Amino acid sequence: MSKIILVVEDKKEEQLIAKKAVLDGGNKIIIADTLNKAEDFIEKFSEKLSGIITDIHFPIDSAQENFGGANGISVVITSLKHSIPCAVCTDDIAHGASYIPLILKRLEMLIKREIPISGTKDWSDALQQLTELLEDQS
Repeated sequence: MSKIILVVEDKKEEQLIAKKAVLDGGNKIIIADTLNKAEDFIEKFSEKLSGIITDIHFPIDSAQENFGGANGISVVITSLKHSIPCAVCTDDIAHGASYIPLILKRLEMLIKREIPISGTKDWSDALQQLTELLEDQS
Protein backbone atom coordinates (compact mmCIF):
# COMPACT_ATOMS: atom_id res chain seq x y z
CA MET A 1 0.00 0.00 0.00
CA SER A 2 1.38 3.41 -0.93
CA LYS A 3 2.10 5.95 1.76
CA ILE A 4 0.92 9.56 1.77
CA ILE A 5 3.85 11.89 2.39
CA LEU A 6 3.52 15.60 3.14
CA VAL A 7 6.44 17.57 1.71
CA VAL A 8 6.97 21.09 3.04
CA GLU A 9 9.08 23.18 0.66
CA ASP A 10 8.61 26.68 -0.74
CA LYS A 11 10.92 26.58 -3.77
CA LYS A 12 9.21 25.25 -6.92
CA GLU A 13 12.35 23.59 -8.31
CA GLU A 14 12.88 21.74 -5.01
CA GLN A 15 9.20 20.75 -4.96
CA LEU A 16 9.68 19.06 -8.35
CA ILE A 17 12.74 17.16 -7.11
CA ALA A 18 10.90 16.10 -3.95
CA LYS A 19 7.83 15.09 -5.93
CA LYS A 20 9.90 12.86 -8.22
CA ALA A 21 11.62 11.19 -5.26
CA VAL A 22 8.35 10.53 -3.42
CA LEU A 23 6.44 9.31 -6.48
CA ASP A 24 9.38 7.16 -7.65
CA GLY A 25 9.24 5.53 -4.22
CA GLY A 26 5.66 4.43 -4.93
CA ASN A 27 4.10 6.97 -2.60
CA LYS A 28 1.50 9.71 -2.86
CA ILE A 29 2.46 13.30 -2.13
CA ILE A 30 0.92 16.45 -0.72
CA ILE A 31 2.98 19.63 -1.02
CA ALA A 32 2.75 22.65 1.27
CA ASP A 33 4.81 25.77 0.61
CA THR A 34 4.16 27.68 3.85
CA LEU A 35 3.94 26.89 7.54
CA ASN A 36 0.23 27.73 7.65
CA LYS A 37 -0.56 25.35 4.78
CA ALA A 38 1.56 22.59 6.31
CA GLU A 39 -0.15 22.90 9.68
CA ASP A 40 -3.58 22.96 8.00
CA PHE A 41 -2.77 19.75 6.09
CA ILE A 42 -1.49 18.09 9.25
CA GLU A 43 -4.58 19.09 11.24
CA LYS A 44 -6.99 17.96 8.49
CA PHE A 45 -5.22 14.80 7.31
CA SER A 46 -3.21 13.58 10.31
CA GLU A 47 -4.93 10.19 10.26
CA LYS A 48 -4.06 9.67 6.57
CA LEU A 49 -0.49 10.98 6.54
CA SER A 50 2.19 8.31 6.74
CA GLY A 51 4.99 10.80 7.19
CA ILE A 52 6.35 14.28 6.62
CA ILE A 53 9.53 15.55 5.00
CA THR A 54 10.13 19.21 5.72
CA ASP A 55 12.58 21.85 4.72
CA ILE A 56 13.57 24.21 7.53
CA HIS A 57 13.51 27.66 5.93
CA PHE A 58 10.22 28.75 4.35
CA PRO A 59 7.60 31.46 4.95
CA ILE A 60 4.78 31.34 7.47
CA ASP A 61 2.22 32.39 4.86
CA SER A 62 1.95 33.55 1.26
CA ALA A 63 2.34 37.21 2.21
CA GLN A 64 5.90 36.49 3.36
CA GLU A 65 7.18 35.15 0.03
CA ASN A 66 10.67 36.54 0.53
CA PHE A 67 11.04 35.67 4.20
CA GLY A 68 11.89 32.15 5.21
CA GLY A 69 12.44 31.74 8.91
CA ALA A 70 13.27 28.39 10.49
CA ASN A 71 9.60 27.39 10.37
CA GLY A 72 10.39 23.74 9.73
CA ILE A 73 11.04 23.37 13.46
CA SER A 74 7.33 24.16 13.98
CA VAL A 75 6.41 21.47 11.44
CA VAL A 76 8.56 18.95 13.32
CA ILE A 77 6.88 19.87 16.62
CA THR A 78 3.40 19.65 15.04
CA SER A 79 4.29 16.23 13.60
CA LEU A 80 5.30 15.08 17.08
CA LYS A 81 2.01 16.35 18.51
CA HIS A 82 0.15 14.16 16.00
CA SER A 83 2.59 11.20 16.22
CA ILE A 84 3.45 11.47 12.53
CA PRO A 85 7.02 10.45 11.65
CA CYS A 86 9.01 13.34 10.23
CA ALA A 87 12.33 13.79 8.45
CA VAL A 88 14.12 17.06 7.73
CA CYS A 89 15.59 17.89 4.33
CA THR A 90 17.54 21.13 4.34
CA ASP A 91 20.77 22.71 3.25
CA ASP A 92 21.46 24.20 6.66
CA ILE A 93 25.02 25.14 5.70
CA ALA A 94 23.82 27.30 2.78
CA HIS A 95 21.47 29.09 5.16
CA GLY A 96 24.22 29.61 7.72
CA ALA A 97 22.01 27.71 10.14
CA SER A 98 24.43 25.37 11.87
CA TYR A 99 22.14 25.60 14.92
CA ILE A 100 19.43 23.46 13.25
CA PRO A 101 21.03 20.04 13.95
CA LEU A 102 21.55 21.13 17.57
CA ILE A 103 17.88 22.05 17.98
CA LEU A 104 16.82 18.75 16.43
CA LYS A 105 19.16 16.79 18.73
CA ARG A 106 17.62 18.56 21.74
CA LEU A 107 14.15 17.60 20.52
CA GLU A 108 15.31 14.00 20.10
CA MET A 109 16.47 13.98 23.71
CA LEU A 110 13.01 15.10 24.80
CA ILE A 111 11.05 12.63 22.72
CA LYS A 112 13.58 9.80 22.98
CA ARG A 113 13.51 8.97 19.27
CA GLU A 114 15.33 10.01 16.12
CA ILE A 115 14.41 12.91 13.84
CA PRO A 116 16.27 12.09 10.62
CA ILE A 117 17.98 14.99 8.85
CA SER A 118 19.40 15.20 5.36
CA GLY A 119 21.65 18.23 5.66
CA THR A 120 22.48 18.31 1.96
CA LYS A 121 18.99 18.92 0.54
CA ASP A 122 18.79 15.37 -0.82
CA TRP A 123 15.10 14.44 -1.07
CA SER A 124 15.81 10.81 -1.96
CA ASP A 125 18.00 10.49 1.13
CA ALA A 126 15.35 12.13 3.31
CA LEU A 127 12.69 9.78 1.91
CA GLN A 128 14.94 6.78 2.60
CA GLN A 129 15.48 7.94 6.18
CA LEU A 130 11.73 8.49 6.64
CA THR A 131 11.00 5.04 5.17
CA GLU A 132 13.44 3.44 7.62
CA LEU A 133 11.81 5.34 10.48
CA LEU A 134 8.38 4.12 9.39
CA GLU A 135 9.64 0.52 9.17
CA ASP A 136 11.18 0.76 12.65
CA GLN A 137 7.88 1.96 14.08
CA SER A 138 5.77 -0.83 12.56
